[in-house]
Amino acid sequence: MNRHRPRQGKKSSNLVMLALSGLLLALSVFTGCGDSQKAQAPSSPMAPKSIQQPITQSTSTIAEAKPESVYNYRPAGRRDPFAPLISFEEKKAKAGDRPTLERYNIHEFKLTGIVWGGFGYNAMLEGPDGKGYFVHVGTIIGPNRGVVKKITSNTMTVEEKFKNATGETDRKQIVIDLRKKQEGMQ
Repeated sequence: MNRHRPRQGKKSSNLVMLALSGLLLALSVFTGCGDSQKAQAPSSPMAPKSIQQPITQSTSTIAEAKPESVYNYRPAGRRDPFAPLISFEEKKAKAGDRPTLERYNIHEFKLTGIVWGGFGYNAMLEGPDGKGYFVHVGTIIGPNRGVVKKITSNTMTVEEKFKNATGETDRKQIVIDLRKKQEGMQ
């Protein structure tokens, strides 16, 4: 017969839980979780509440003497920290639109021969594509538009222009030596 009687322990635990939740709800309402408390809160949690006093000459000069320190960045005279330290001249044409000598890097060419003629020295270069090219002083070569400045009996000098970290234009000279006899053949 005890099976049909409801348990009072379970009912009492439900009542206790209901009473506790009601108590928590009442505490939250009475402690001020509403919007009225947020509007009255000070602007800084660490700042003491100011007592309003009549403004006199001495208090107004004190308020003016303590301005907030605000960092103000002035980029005048400084380089852009995100700009590369070395930037080559602008590449205006696409790789497919450039002449063949400007498509490959200068270091990819091999100086295979130097020819003396009525117009001075001419250099013969072998490109990475396996083709040969004749160049003379003033020929533009490489993707950075280097200019052949000097050809001697065993070297060729190419000068490239680039911008350094300060924005000034610097020049870099690359000397390519004439290949000697290939390894294994002497």
